[in-house]
Amino acid sequence: MARLVMMLCPPRSFSSLVSTMIGQHPQIYGFPELHLVVRERLWEVMEWEVNRAKFLGPPGMLRAMAELMFGGQTPENVLTAANWLEDRKDWKSVDVMNMIMDKAEEKTGAIYCLEKTPNVSFVPPALERVRRNWPDALYIHVTRHPVGLKKSIEEYVSSLPRFSEEEKQARLDNAMSFWPITQRNILDFCGSLNPGQYIRIRGEDVLSDSHNVMSQVAEFLGLRTDDEAITAMLHPENSPYAYLGPPLAAYGNDMKFVSNPVFRPGKIRMPSLANFFETEEGAVFDDDRKAYLTQLANCLGYS
Repeated sequence: MARLVMMLCPPRSFSSLVSTMIGQHPQIYGFPELHLVVRERLWEVMEWEVNRAKFLGPPGMLRAMAELMFGGQTPENVLTAANWLEDRKDWKSVDVMNMIMDKAEEKTGAIYCLEKTPNVSFVPPALERVRRNWPDALYIHVTRHPVGLKKSIEEYVSSLPRFSEEEKQARLDNAMSFWPITQRNILDFCGSLNPGQYIRIRGEDVLSDSHNVMSQVAEFLGLRTDDEAITAMLHPENSPYAYLGPPLAAYGNDMKFVSNPVFRPGKIRMPSLANFFETEEGAVFDDDRKAYLTQLANCLGYS
């Protein structure tokens, strides 16, 4: 079976772009968000998805199954995948994941399979589940500046039609909390791994120095670093999951990404945490929280 590579990151960390780019390496199969390892049993995964108004299951998993197991991403094949899952709700999530990875290796000859469900980083038991079930897994920690991430969360939440204005405001009020919670979980988890089992990259650097960063990732994984392989990683639009899927499983990646998945490199103007603390919004943070956020940001290469 292909070896698992797990991307660890908060939501809104360029994860759809970065994971799809890495997944275009000729020796990697890049999945959309499968959401499988968030829970122990498949029925728990499906129940969690229903609570998110995804009534057939995780869209990314349905698309991957339709693509790998049932002949392509059509509405009919998505329904076939949903029925397959319904008939096996008592399965362990790890068994479903291993089966999908086997299919990816069988179909493409991939050495690695890449998964990137951001919600995993919110749940330490999910991180431990990955470690327990795939002890040889490798990890890619993708970061984003906390102020940039906060702004992206605000734009995303404001665009969601399923939330009431009160629900949106509650999420907006806590936008800055996502970053330290997930980064602390990831740092604690990576600190317990064996040396050489993970690499950390900044999402901003992927945009500004893509060839070098993708080369570093390929080298970390022990894969080809020739021009052909790295150039393939700069074309995320070639992924079968880069665009909208069938109506019943349209996403599995960020909606903004799938609307235009072509990689557009460019230098990102890095925000300033100190400047944020001087704004009306940032001024409500007490000194201890400011110091904690600053220390954590510095640890990840931000100011």
